[in-house]
Amino acid sequence: MTLRVPPGFRIRVGCDVTPVSDIADSVERFGDRYLTRVFGAVELADCAGVDRVQGLAARFAAKEAVFKAFAVADLAVAPAEIEVVRVAGLPELRLFGAAAELAAQQGWRQSEVTLSHTDCHAMAVVMVLAESAVPASGTRTTSQPTLSG
Repeated sequence: MTLRVPPGFRIRVGCDVTPVSDIADSVERFGDRYLTRVFGAVELADCAGVDRVQGLAARFAAKEAVFKAFAVADLAVAPAEIEVVRVAGLPELRLFGAAAELAAQQGWRQSEVTLSHTDCHAMAVVMVLAESAVPASGTRTTSQPTLSG
């Protein structure tokens, strides 16, 4: 299979592996304060059930993968500004606030995210189709894009 990138675009990729125990420890130690600082209401609802901590760990890994796809040192984006929600059973990225602004500045047009977990580790891979050259303009967008495939 050959990946074909349209002219004028590039692919950005981020990947992360997160120990499930790290998320379990944070939930146990900080409770709702941690959960609401890192995860959105839809993410918390999507992860309700038996595999709650594994689902949260996979979403945390996705947030870290998005940070890596941004490829910016000292990134000023809060984890809660990146949400992984289910649409028709598949994970999809939703960006808000500074994350949405940065994605727009970098020319992000489409994304794919995949999640996986075991009892001890969770992982995510994020691929983004972005414009190769984004025109410099003094304007910043405040839209809340949903980046899906």
